[in-house]
Amino acid sequence: MQALYQEKDYTALNAQIRRRQLLLLLIALLVLAAVGLTLALDDHKEHRPELWTTLLVIFGGGAMIFFWDLMIRPLRCYARHMNASLHGRSHEETAVFERFGEEVSLVDGVRFRDLIFLGSPDKHGDRERLYYWDAELPLPDFQPGQSFRLTYYDRFLTGYEAM
Repeated sequence: MQALYQEKDYTALNAQIRRRQLLLLLIALLVLAAVGLTLALDDHKEHRPELWTTLLVIFGGGAMIFFWDLMIRPLRCYARHMNASLHGRSHEETAVFERFGEEVSLVDGVRFRDLIFLGSPDKHGDRERLYYWDAELPLPDFQPGQSFRLTYYDRFLTGYEAM
């Protein structure tokens, strides 16, 4: 069985998330220290740093939200997917590969390619099964008509073996 994810990759991803969260904490502490400094300079008479305090809060908060959304949230979504792939409940099915989908989908914050397989008929007689392939991984060399034993959770492939 060819597994798509390894425990060492999951550990490395979590370490990278922790490093980025520490950097965000450092940015937050610097903004908080700068706000504290501007408030300490307030003498309630001539020197009122309200503008500087307001600007620091606005731009510091915006920078933290921007950093979180761009640098941490995508990795956390991917780590959640990897955790479910490695430690979650998985299923196996034997299916015949039909085709690659043309679109890249964003599912739960992670990009996936569509793979269409033909499985056993469901209660409506439909044999087509949609599975998601991680777009960060290179596409496999599947040939139409080739049989595979698939390991998956939900609709996300976590492993495969040619039969």
